[in-house]
Amino acid sequence: MKKIIIGAMMCATVMVTLLTSCEDTLETKNFTDMSPSNFFKTEGDFDAAVTGLYLPLTTNWGYSDGGTGGWYTSLFNADMSSYFSASLITGDVMRSYSTHPYAEFNVGPSTNGAISTTYNVLRFVARATDVINQMENSNGATEVIRSRYIAEAKILRAFYMYTLFDFFGPLNVKLNPSTLMNNDIEPRPSSETYIGYIEKDLNDALATVSLPDRYNDNPDEWGRMSKAIAYGIKLRLYMHEKNWQQAKATAQTLMGMGYRLLDSYERVFASAVNDELIWAVPANTASDNYYVTETLPNDFKRGYNHQGRSYIRGTEDTYFSGWKAYCMRWEFYDTFEPNDTRKDVILCEYDNSNGQRVNRENGMVGPIPIKFMDTQFANWGTQTAQPVLRYAEVLLSFAEAENELNGPSAEAVQALKQVTDRAGVEIPASATASKEAFRDYLLLERGHELFGEGMRRQDLIRHGVYIKLARERGNNAQDYQVLFPIPQFAITESNGILKQNPGY
Repeated sequence: MKKIIIGAMMCATVMVTLLTSCEDTLETKNFTDMSPSNFFKTEGDFDAAVTGLYLPLTTNWGYSDGGTGGWYTSLFNADMSSYFSASLITGDVMRSYSTHPYAEFNVGPSTNGAISTTYNVLRFVARATDVINQMENSNGATEVIRSRYIAEAKILRAFYMYTLFDFFGPLNVKLNPSTLMNNDIEPRPSSETYIGYIEKDLNDALATVSLPDRYNDNPDEWGRMSKAIAYGIKLRLYMHEKNWQQAKATAQTLMGMGYRLLDSYERVFASAVNDELIWAVPANTASDNYYVTETLPNDFKRGYNHQGRSYIRGTEDTYFSGWKAYCMRWEFYDTFEPNDTRKDVILCEYDNSNGQRVNRENGMVGPIPIKFMDTQFANWGTQTAQPVLRYAEVLLSFAEAENELNGPSAEAVQALKQVTDRAGVEIPASATASKEAFRDYLLLERGHELFGEGMRRQDLIRHGVYIKLARERGNNAQDYQVLFPIPQFAITESNGILKQNPGY
């Protein structure tokens, strides 16, 4: 999948449609001479065009968007200005070391960082529309090849639309190729209409015979969109909407696609491709993963987990300090059972560069959710893929949907038990006493299982406790802050057509 990462970076300057203007960021212009008559003639042309759509989907720092002249953090970069990190530090599992507007619910329409970098994927929705249209009208390649690439582009477009929906609610995405060059600003659609856009793209892709079910047995293509990823996006969408019947059915489909839990939690994060990963963003020398570096203190030398097992970054002579961006909250760490094996990838004390042992008693702000225990380091980053969708999440989502439909049934408990058994945790009888008790226990278990994977904000919002917990931490969080504000520049340039989210 290295070619997707490198290719996406190279394709940044040859996208078919670039949305730009010095005076109007929302204006649409065509900056290339590509057309069905001189492009999209071969499979290589299709591949290049679709590869360019992956540009925001890396763990690397970010990308320069030729359409705006701006620099945007990649969605899955671990920097504090990314979509990924904003979904971490606004919840009850992780915290930032220093003051941060996102962590403190002090975000407005002019705040930089995750808002602007996430909003920029609106352009990639439009670019995907153009690429899909040109592929559909091309005679290049065979129908089998053409339909596969179109399906891939539609899944990417659906994921970008879901990402925008998650952060901002429904936006005025460009899905009609005949109006791409039209600079008129459309009003925001209803949530129902917008969800229909996402579902249609995913259903179209899933109906494509030539689209592979998964790429777990094909490491060279790992990271490409597949039917399994399309189902995974649908599952998140239905969980977001509390559409329990559809969520359960979608989870069941994924549960029949050959995925499984690995026997060791730590092993899941020790390889880029395995049978538990449905989708992981690849990382390599062209696109480092900085998650571990962001979690390590800046005086880190050697860390220890709850069993006293040590972890050294690199070697004694070549260790690099971390950037001390965020850590786990001690109060959440205390919710793990004593022998929970997921604690094996969390460092609860460390030796600093002065040879001193630092722990909870003498100033350690929070445990280090390092997760990637066997990774060696170079260039301040790692070459370990960042998980986006795992089979464990599917099981937990199935259990939640089944519980909401039928209470803590045997099916719901069995799905959860697969996750807790691997962790060496026994489900207490109190957790299955009622639908409400099982719901609460599932939310806690999602935190235990999925910490550091960028989903806690969404889980807390779905359970209705996101704002409540933020207030309990001392933040002046308001009910409307379940959504982020649309960037002020977009509101201003729309001349009142684009409506801001309530409260901002």
